[in-house]
Amino acid sequence: MQNAGTLGEAVQSLKDNGCIQPMLFTFQGRHWIKVDNSAVAVNVSCTADAFELLFKYFFALNVAYPYDLYLVYGFFERMMRVKSSVGKSVRLTEFCKHVIDN
Repeated sequence: MQNAGTLGEAVQSLKDNGCIQPMLFTFQGRHWIKVDNSAVAVNVSCTADAFELLFKYFFALNVAYPYDLYLVYGFFERMMRVKSSVGKSVRLTEFCKHVIDN
């Protein structure tokens, strides 16, 4: 998003590229979360904290994860030990076991 001139242009660019769910992005060296047609400033000290806040937006807004990233978010749910909203997946279960055991 660094190429967009304004924050509004950055949000519009995300929308034009098909982003409809909340999304974490960086603009002018700061973290933002795109929500609908606006951006919310994320005042945290690291990307991990920003991602946690993004996770909370999905929960608070009761929005489904992006289809292409469904298993990725399921992985993070398991790593964060929150109740999984992602259905059972043999691949995800085996991957999580491998990550946790190693």
